[in-house]
Amino acid sequence: MARTLSIIIYNQALNTLINWATRSYKYLITIWLANIINTPMNTSREVTLSDSHDVKTTCDVWITDPPYADAVNYHELSEFFLAWDAELLTKIFPDWYVDSKRPLALRGGENFAANMVDIYGNLTRLMNDEGIQIVMFTHKDSGIWSELARIMRDAGLRVTAAWNIATETDASGLKDGDYVKGTVLMVLRKRLNALTGFLNEIMDDVRDEVGKQIESMQALDDNKEEPNFSDPDYVLAAYAASLKVLTEYKEIVSETREYTFQEIIEQAKKYAYDYMIPKGFNRILWREFSPAERFYIKGLEAEKHGNYKVSTYQEYSKGFGLGNYGVLMASARANNARLKTASEFAMRSVKEISGFDESLLRILLAGLYISVKEDDVVKGFMYIKNNVKEYWQKREILMETLKFLEDAGNIDNMRENWREDSEMAQHIRIRIDNDHI
Repeated sequence: MARTLSIIIYNQALNTLINWATRSYKYLITIWLANIINTPMNTSREVTLSDSHDVKTTCDVWITDPPYADAVNYHELSEFFLAWDAELLTKIFPDWYVDSKRPLALRGGENFAANMVDIYGNLTRLMNDEGIQIVMFTHKDSGIWSELARIMRDAGLRVTAAWNIATETDASGLKDGDYVKGTVLMVLRKRLNALTGFLNEIMDDVRDEVGKQIESMQALDDNKEEPNFSDPDYVLAAYAASLKVLTEYKEIVSETREYTFQEIIEQAKKYAYDYMIPKGFNRILWREFSPAERFYIKGLEAEKHGNYKVSTYQEYSKGFGLGNYGVLMASARANNARLKTASEFAMRSVKEISGFDESLLRILLAGLYISVKEDDVVKGFMYIKNNVKEYWQKREILMETLKFLEDAGNIDNMRENWREDSEMAQHIRIRIDNDHI
């Protein structure tokens, strides 16, 4: 049994360890022998196995890891472990049941929200006014998060703090790209006041809360160590931040239009993308880019990390509110999607995206193409200088963008497509840097 459980925990794929027999006693001893130090606790305690609807014990702190709607089939996972542990459990805990409870499992579907409200409403009644609940949750679907917001609000709870922690270990190549690496831990307390909020004020609060949440996470990433959050982690944090605002109020009203929780949370996602700035770009200058320019730059950043999934570009298009993004793509194949290079754009117009042809990024890409085609740095440089409005005020953002494009040619998986364009980006960047009135 110990061997099987170790394989399960090893890399989440149940891959058999080919070197098990070669493990020395030093590493095997921790599996077969356990040195447990007992520490007496002078308090009442109870370990029970029961339906969460039927809990009757009063507690100051509740820690729950609820089903993530339809994301994880816990009833199937529990049966897998019961196959190994049932006999042992009956010996250690003779009062526990070890038969399958699949029909009673809380699953995603039409009754999911109502059941969750019943459960969390019950737990809320079983804690005092100073008590807290810790809820672990992760899901990429904004609709599920909006449902969770309503569940917690209707259960009489409000989110007072939230944090994204890394819970995904290295999957040894099994997961590539921008997958969610963390789980959000939320602290909830009883909502003691029946406050009413106005939609326009709430949206301002959501923007502020998302900004604070993401900036605090980015401060950790700046240390060049763990946790190294990915874009989906920042989006997840934005969802949780919006819940801090939404669950504060018993009722939200709008004098101008109808709204949904999902609409607010989707807007929180867009706020998050305003803060997800690629390394090397100044935060203030980044705001000058249009949604299409941000989409292109973030897409290139994903490619630099080896992420060529079309789903990544779909998420970026939603986050930046960009339609018709396909005209910017050289390939839209499922696991081999990538953006056009400067040479692939050539001088083609991109009329499908309003304003893109006149954008700073498009002018830069055209300038690179001209210089590569003519093998003349000056021609591309002059094209950029003559077409960028307020060129002298834009020199810093021009050089930042060119440096970003230049680095693409230094990435192994991008070198083949970007080699000539990136070399020219370096030459033009130096030319702009040395350009003076």
